[in-house]
Amino acid sequence: MGAQARWEYLLLPLEARPALASLTDGYLHGVIGHFADQATARALAREGLPVVDISGVRGGIGLPCVVSDDAAVGRLAAAHLLSLGLPHFGFFGTGAHYFSLLRQQGFAQAIGGAGLTCHALVDGSGKGMSDNRANGRFETWLRELPKPIGILAADDARALQLLAACRKLAIRVPQSVAVVGVDNDEVFCDLADPPLSSVALATQRIGYEAGRMLDQLMAGAAVPNEHLLIPPVTIVPRRSSDLPAVIDPDVAAAVRFIVLHVGDQLRVADVLREVAMSRSTLDRRFRKLLQRTPAVEIRNAQVAEARHLLEDTDESMEKIAAAAGFSNAKQFGSTFRRVTGTTPTAYRRNARKGEPTSLPARRTRRTQ
Repeated sequence: MGAQARWEYLLLPLEARPALASLTDGYLHGVIGHFADQATARALAREGLPVVDISGVRGGIGLPCVVSDDAAVGRLAAAHLLSLGLPHFGFFGTGAHYFSLLRQQGFAQAIGGAGLTCHALVDGSGKGMSDNRANGRFETWLRELPKPIGILAADDARALQLLAACRKLAIRVPQSVAVVGVDNDEVFCDLADPPLSSVALATQRIGYEAGRMLDQLMAGAAVPNEHLLIPPVTIVPRRSSDLPAVIDPDVAAAVRFIVLHVGDQLRVADVLREVAMSRSTLDRRFRKLLQRTPAVEIRNAQVAEARHLLEDTDESMEKIAAAAGFSNAKQFGSTFRRVTGTTPTAYRRNARKGEPTSLPARRTRRTQ
């Protein structure tokens, strides 16, 4: 975008940043920044400079921003691990970074929507498991997790910690623990042992959209969306989540199809066209591998999508019902209450209050 607009650039690493006063006296016309430092962002805004934030810090800092949709990152990783037919799931992250909390939320929502439990370990310091006490807690957690299990790490660095701990504890990867990271740093992922599966973020698109937003602001125009979320690109699978002995390729394809088309008012007949087998055969293979039927898988995926929309949007029940693949609001309400034990309205109210919104334990791994 900047090349198209014929901009001149000044790249300022955080550690080599000059004094703000030397740059704001007519020298700069606009700024794109990773503003974890809120004081700097506010000082730039006070100078009247057009500013776009790409940091995605907790709650935002009142500036137009373009950031990765980190909840969608978690949901994408969950879809990948669910498609492997694993019975258990976990998340390893940090409470010190907002992106980790959002990735955990999206991952846990998708896993919970499938009627399963997410076992989470969240480091509050943001420094990883660097001290003996924290490392001991991490290793105990990893050793005691039910297995086989699929774990999403908040980023590639923490995924590498998981792989190292598994080697130390003689836990097989991916046979006992399948690991997925985020960022798809190809050097780290390819050199990991085993090579690390990772979620690839749309970093180039984030840069392009941030540039386009800044161009509009510098032209004096109002931007139509001052908080733009960019979805992840894809999962790049490598050996850390390669489970040929566990995967039934037809069941995996069916689960992936359901996740990708959850808003299309899916029926089991639609899934059967995707995998080309009889209803009884698909039911039998789903029950054997996932302990539930394709119909329950569709219902769980629809409810999981509805929960996400109830928590993160103010859309009407009719619009949420349509977006989550229900035929109408009445069907949505009755199905949602049967699965979660509460109404959509009550669920949204509790979510806004910060109260727990996970599926009741009695629904876990229900088979019909």
